Amino acid sequence: MPAPSIRPTGERPGRHVLWLGFPSYGHIKASFGMVEELVRRGHRVTYVIADRFAARVEPTGARVVPYASRFPESISATETATTMLLAFLEESFAPLEAALRAAAEDPPDLVVHDALASDTAAALSRRHQVATVRTYAGFGSNEHVPLNGTEANPAHQPVDPHDPRLRDLSARLTARVRAAGVADLLGGRLASGDDAVLNISFVVRDFQIGGETFGDDYLFAGPCLRPVDFEGAWSPPPGAPPVLLVSLGTTVNRRPDFFRSCATAFAGTPWHVVMTLGGGVDPRDLGPLPPNVETHPWLPHLPVLRHATAFVCQGGSGSLMEAFHQGVPAVVVPHQQDQLALARQVVDLGLGRSIGPEDLDGRTLRSAVEAVAADGGVRSRVGELSRSIRNAPGAVAVADRLEAVMAGERAAAP
Repeated sequence: MPAPSIRPTGERPGRHVLWLGFPSYGHIKASFGMVEELVRRGHRVTYVIADRFAARVEPTGARVVPYASRFPESISATETATTMLLAFLEESFAPLEAALRAAAEDPPDLVVHDALASDTAAALSRRHQVATVRTYAGFGSNEHVPLNGTEANPAHQPVDPHDPRLRDLSARLTARVRAAGVADLLGGRLASGDDAVLNISFVVRDFQIGGETFGDDYLFAGPCLRPVDFEGAWSPPPGAPPVLLVSLGTTVNRRPDFFRSCATAFAGTPWHVVMTLGGGVDPRDLGPLPPNVETHPWLPHLPVLRHATAFVCQGGSGSLMEAFHQGVPAVVVPHQQDQLALARQVVDLGLGRSIGPEDLDGRTLRSAVEAVAADGGVRSRVGELSRSIRNAPGAVAVADRLEAVMAGERAAAP
């Protein structure tokens, strides 16, 4: 991978924000509006991101610094807690050298980092003696709410601390930080998050678990949707049938059986079903589909949700925020630990229903979709949350708070 290009010397505009993303579209999408707002105000943003997402970030106007990432693009249901911990630990250090080079070329005034990229952020902020701001794709965490909004699932096999792979990775990472010259900066304070002076969540406080327990050090910005997010050529078929959008997002979409089950469940019904496969499934693997079902490898969700009556999804926070923004109730089929917490919150707030993958069949799915579509109480509560999301602080408030941090001020939380 080539080294990042060196900016011309001389006077540079605004202040410099070094942004560390995490290689998942749901973790970076909401940041695009924030970055665009900073650039619009004349600041420089260097966005350090896995090479496969570089093209996604470039339109924001940020200087993109790519790095090689081995973090899996799709998460298998068979992954163990130990293998996932290994992947997350390795990824937290994956951008280290590229980020250090970028910061040396143009020292940052602030480091913004995903909650899953804390280790590299700590090295940067301590070397350049600047503040850090932490972002959460979903729920924020504090002493009352654990990370991802949920305690470890006792049904899952816990991390094995004696796994030799953990010992080997620890040795490799120790050698890596020493070679990078930052071992003295990190010491025993890795990934604690204690350095962050501000936390930004991409959900709204009304959806956050224990939202009332968070103080001014948290900004619940919401999904920070941009006008481009609403663009798309999709339109409903003639006759105005009820529209159902089905998606498993970008990380757990290798489930042809799930999509086949959805298609079969609504065959011969008045529903028009739009399924976005996310690149994890070849449409040919689904076999013949009913005439009221259409599939797309990828399709912007908001143009479809504008016409939708219900949404079936895996429970990603970005997907849910988009659906609720449009006033669409959800049926969540969670596949991962964080999605379990999101699904539980959907149910607890009366915004839809949840079905475990092990309980999913055509009859159960169709019944849940028809129930949320017909429930006036659900639609009313979704409408209230929609107003909250539409009135969320958004990218402008984020930029205000980041400017205040760089100026050494304490900005009042919206």
